[in-house]
Amino acid sequence: MNNSDAKRDHVLKAALQYRSELIAYARSLLGDYAAAEDAVQEAMLVVVKKFDQFQEGTSMPAWCRSIVRLEVLRMKQKRQRERTLAERLLDDAIDAAFDEFQTARRRDDEEPWREALDHCLRGVPEQGQGVLKARFVDELSYQQIGERVGMTIEAVRKALFRLKKQVRYCVETSLRAAQ
Repeated sequence: MNNSDAKRDHVLKAALQYRSELIAYARSLLGDYAAAEDAVQEAMLVVVKKFDQFQEGTSMPAWCRSIVRLEVLRMKQKRQRERTLAERLLDDAIDAAFDEFQTARRRDDEEPWREALDHCLRGVPEQGQGVLKARFVDELSYQQIGERVGMTIEAVRKALFRLKKQVRYCVETSLRAAQ
């Protein structure tokens, strides 16, 4: 066995240790256990193909999670279904929550997040909703958003940062209050 084969085996073995967490992560994004298993299976194939891109000393779970996220996105694109603003923001919120709760290995249902997110989005002013919709539903660039709503690129960037922070804080607060 040469060094390349040994590294591939080492990387795959390390990645497989996080399989159940990766399935939970994929399921939270897809809402379907079978689809989540498929996404993780595809991600493991990518891990085998791209093992040489893993940098020793970096986070294996984070590397694998990024591969799973790409597989989930590929699956969603393949289904060609339209995603709403709430679903896109929910994906971002789940990604942030997964980082926070991974060490505690909590696997909360998606539904409380969705309810909290829907509630928090209703509290965003109309112009803010327009900016969020333009970015996450219409997938416009900062320049295109600025032209649509009459803002500079920097104002759009700051508005998106503040809106995402506001929504994330609202979701986290709502979830803590519900516990």
